[in-house]
Amino acid sequence: MTLNFFLREMTHLRYFVPIVMEGNSRGLQSIFYVTPSNKYNCPILHRLSLEKVCNELNIIMKDANDIVGANGIIFTSEESGIEFIKKNTTAKKVTLCYQTDYTLSYRNYVDIVDHIVMPSESVARFYGLTSDKNLYTGIPKYDTDIKKDFVMKRYSLDPHKNKVLFMWPKSRDLHKMPIDIIKNFNELGWQVIVKTRGKDSLHPKTIEDLIESGNKCFSDASWYPHTTQELLEVCDLVVNSGSTTIEECVMHEVPLINFDIKPATRHGRTNKHRVTYSFLYDYDFCVNLKGLDSSFSTAKLNAMLQHFLRTDFTESFKKCKQEWLYDHKNSCKNLLDVLTS
Repeated sequence: MTLNFFLREMTHLRYFVPIVMEGNSRGLQSIFYVTPSNKYNCPILHRLSLEKVCNELNIIMKDANDIVGANGIIFTSEESGIEFIKKNTTAKKVTLCYQTDYTLSYRNYVDIVDHIVMPSESVARFYGLTSDKNLYTGIPKYDTDIKKDFVMKRYSLDPHKNKVLFMWPKSRDLHKMPIDIIKNFNELGWQVIVKTRGKDSLHPKTIEDLIESGNKCFSDASWYPHTTQELLEVCDLVVNSGSTTIEECVMHEVPLINFDIKPATRHGRTNKHRVTYSFLYDYDFCVNLKGLDSSFSTAKLNAMLQHFLRTDFTESFKKCKQEWLYDHKNSCKNLLDVLTS
């Protein structure tokens, strides 16, 4: 049996590679069927990084068109490559849910694939996306083992400072985000790590100003393990703006300050769930704010931070995982046990 992966975006590696590694432990050959996305995360653009992963894990690379004749199991992410995969009549077809894209795309592929790997049954019920095709085996990317010492050295981080991961908002929301809170963290001696995405890149002058103030700035420095997950392993706190990074905060057990600035209407339509994964924000490891009023000061931030540093949120994270996600660490084993039985 072969494990076949349709790869159009490098960001999908965080989901695919842990499955490949589990497959390797079972003596199963993995094949990546590669096609360009013409986006910042295009596998052709990042060919050298992709080849490095494939060489290390004995992954064969083929053209995406060849997936039509593949045997075994085909994995993809959401509806990526469905136009290719639906032509295959022999392999078992499995799609992996990517963040919360499935809230909009699920119905585009549910009739084409054999299985859909959902975050959990609770989440499927919340969004009204239950189906006999759903598998609730966990999210493969959290099987990744990340070493803190390695991350500290890789990103040249200060081991003596508390660290906050500041998730830079979409350009659309930037005017509502109190960016100046970074200066308050600076005044308190915290190391601020700004994380952006290729499609929401910073202006060079902004990067220059942030670095001159002693902050760190990263985009997608590593596709696997992914930069965000690596940085979460060494940070004490996250500053977020309603993004699906909340899922990663929960799974890596990092508390957060969240600025609730997401618009109700996006791309010309009003979404039923303005903030996806809103239920993950309703725990005490998260402080939700609309913004910062005029009385906000570094002293007030310090009081908030002392609360985070003094509080053990272990039970809250455990409860959140059990209610909405999962608390085991063997998702890929569970998944392949089901698919190969």
